[in-house]
Amino acid sequence: MPKGDKHKEIIRIVLDKRCNIEYTSIDNQNAISYIEKLKILQRLSDDLPFQYELGDYYVTLDKVNITNKLYYLITIVDEYNKCSNCSKVFIDKVTGLYNRNYWERFINDEMLNLRTESFTLIIIDVDNLKRINDIHGHTAGDKAIEIVGEGIKKCIRKNDVGLRYGGDEFIILLFKQDKNIAYKIIERIRREIHNLSVDYGLNIQFSAGVAYSNSLKNMVDIITMADKDLYREKALKKTNEC
Repeated sequence: MPKGDKHKEIIRIVLDKRCNIEYTSIDNQNAISYIEKLKILQRLSDDLPFQYELGDYYVTLDKVNITNKLYYLITIVDEYNKCSNCSKVFIDKVTGLYNRNYWERFINDEMLNLRTESFTLIIIDVDNLKRINDIHGHTAGDKAIEIVGEGIKKCIRKNDVGLRYGGDEFIILLFKQDKNIAYKIIERIRREIHNLSVDYGLNIQFSAGVAYSNSLKNMVDIITMADKDLYREKALKKTNEC
């Protein structure tokens, strides 16, 4: 195992479908050593994302299609730096979606460099989570968040990205889809959430904002546009309530 890497918080490697290194946050030779020592190639399969521990290391494997090409995304956290519960590294424990750590440390790094195709971003914000917590308790609030996450997972494709950004806010990236498709997906998510929540007596409502771009490199601007669209919907709802 390569020495002198204990200071690295996260090691990131991207492989093409033939398992050649396309990107690495360390030098190639050390990356190859990690791949061999952690038996990464033996664990690449269709059933991703996948997480496992081996020795002092925690490994997250994922895959993505970019312009019809398959890439494997590998993240390695060493024992010195990994969190006390490593299932939290990239996966939100309530919803099973990706979490904010995935967004900040992965999408804003090599995925931005690799992905060049157009996409639509959706921001979803649960309108009435506080009311659900106040009336039914925080367990019901957690169930509401879980249901929203399940609704998102059921309505997006495997090569899209769904994540819980934090609290009651979610982000979805739809690759090679325009805003019209995004609005249809939002309505499907609403119906799915309604169907999932009936048995729990919960009325889960959310607002959504949408923005389109032909490049991931201007992500900050796209988020700002989607946020504005989101708050327009929230403002309209408040106006209609008056």
